[in-house]
Order: sequence, then C-alpha cells, then structure tokens
Amino acid sequence: MVTASSLNRNRIGLFILIAGAILSVSWWLMNATQFSADRSALAVGSSLDIAILIPLFYFLLIRKTEIPKITLLPITVLSLIIAYQIIPTENHSTLGYIELALFPIEIGVIGYLIYSVRKIVKGMGAKDHSLRDFPEALKSLLLEKNTKPLLANVVSSEASLFYYTFTGWRKPKALAQNEFSSTKSSNYGLIFGFILFILPVETVVLHILLNSFSPILAWVLTGISIYSLFFVFGDRNAMRHRPSSVETNGLQLKTGIRWSVFVPFDQVSQIEYREGDSSEEKFVNLSPFGAGNVVITMKDPIEVNGIYGLKKTTDKLVLSIDQLEEFKAQLSNALN
Repeated sequence: MVTASSLNRNRIGLFILIAGAILSVSWWLMNATQFSADRSALAVGSSLDIAILIPLFYFLLIRKTEIPKITLLPITVLSLIIAYQIIPTENHSTLGYIELALFPIEIGVIGYLIYSVRKIVKGMGAKDHSLRDFPEALKSLLLEKNTKPLLANVVSSEASLFYYTFTGWRKPKALAQNEFSSTKSSNYGLIFGFILFILPVETVVLHILLNSFSPILAWVLTGISIYSLFFVFGDRNAMRHRPSSVETNGLQLKTGIRWSVFVPFDQVSQIEYREGDSSEEKFVNLSPFGAGNVVITMKDPIEVNGIYGLKKTTDKLVLSIDQLEEFKAQLSNALN
C-alpha cells in the first residue's frame, strides 16, 4: 500500500532529479566553449529554466500533497541564488528582471500570511483561546475543519510564532497556585538580551560583506535573520505566557511554543532535582536554556510534541522550574 508519506518522498525525489538535470545542463551550456558565440541567448533560457521552471515544477508536484505550499518560497529563492552562481555575471540581466518580478510576490506572500493569522485569530473568538493555550486551540480548530495534520501543525506553529510576537507583550496573567515558570532559573532573560543585541549587528555586518559578492544572497540572509528575530520574540513571549502546571493526574509541561507534553503521574518512575547530563544520559530538554534543574524519568517512553509537528519519544525529561520548592511540595502531595 502506497502511503501519503512515501508518495511525498517519491515526489521530492523526482523533483531533485529533474532540478539536478536542469542545473547540470545549464552549467554545461554556460561553460562549454562550443556555445560561446550564443552564450547570451542561452543565458536567457537557462535563467528562465532555473529561476522559473524549477519552482514551477516543484509547485506542480506538491500542489495535491500535504507538503505546505509555503515551501515554494524558499525553493524559489534558492533557485534564484543558484542561477546567479551558474549564469555568467555579464548575462545577469534576465535574472535581475526575474528578481524584480518576484520581490512583490514574496512581500505579498508574507503579507498574506500575516492577514491569514489575523483572520484565524478573529474567527476563533475570545472564548476559544488565550495566550495560555493558543497553539493547541488553533491546531484543534484546523483539524476540526478537516485540515491535514501536517499542514495543521505547520500553520498553527507559524501562526503562533507571529501571534506571540505581536500580541505577547502584554503582562502575563498571574501564575495560579499550580503553575510554574521557567525563564529565571534557566537564565533565559540573559540569553534573550544577548541574542537581541548580537543578531541585528550580525545581520548588518553580513549584509554589507555579502552585498558586493551576491546581492540576492545578502538579502536572503537578511530575511532569514529578520525571521529569526521574529522567532526569538515569539519564543520569548510564549515562554512568559505558557507556564507548566501540576494537574490532578499529571504534569502539563510547556516550553513556549517549542515543546509540550503531558506526563501522567502513573508513568513517573523517578523525579530528581538536579541538572541533566547530556554526556551520560539521553533526554528531551524542556528547559528554555541550559541543563535545567529537574529530571523526570518515566516508566515507559512518552511522546513529546514539538514545533511544526516535530515529535520525540523519550523516557526522560529535563526541565527548569523557577519556583522549585513549591513545585517539590506539590509533586510530593500529588505522588503520595
């Protein structure tokens, strides 16, 4: 029986094969001496093949699959970067026109994503979500609308990233008695400040250095850096609004929008109040940063849910708890 995942792999394999053939032929045409007299005309064709045909072929392959259509954007940008490397500098005029045509499209895609997030949030209604549980509420809503699981995971993760970036600046709700934060004990605030300082500086320096070599590559890396900044802000705000909690029958553990898992008490084998040691043991680290201060060992492996639908199976978790003494007391009462 052919599964959806195997079909997707086959399509991606076919795309890599065709794209590789187009790139190989284009490189040969641009470097073969027998075509030197017709290089300009061939450069136009090769530019269109690499920058337009490859992304178009990719889109046709994925349009009826679970592969998110947004992946067309990085494929298009990557194709353009490769085209600039293969096509001789003196024949870059066609690529320049293509780049000018694609830029408003890319801006439009980003704008559409932001608009879609706002529309989804408004459609959910205030009663259906809060800053505490927005990712889960959105994913449930998408699944109720028969959205494919892979797409639901990607959309809910991306939407959550932008949602917390733009709306997560408000003051978090006071922690309930059974809720616990994780940013102070992990020194996440210090790391956040460092990244916030170094990322813009690094972006500007890299852009200046790369701009003379490849303007398109410089702008692509700048775009990646800006997206990274969104992720840092979204991650930081989600950390503030999504605490872990001790529930009646287990632990609800959350690390911003990165990880979430429910650990039933009857699955807990051992709880140690120490740092995790990655050189001696395997675990999923739920601490925002560092080695944590709590290690939970399970009787049986459990599945941890990550951003973009990433899943990990483990029998040991490491987490950071700011209110450690209160956490110990509540766990002691719950487990005894």
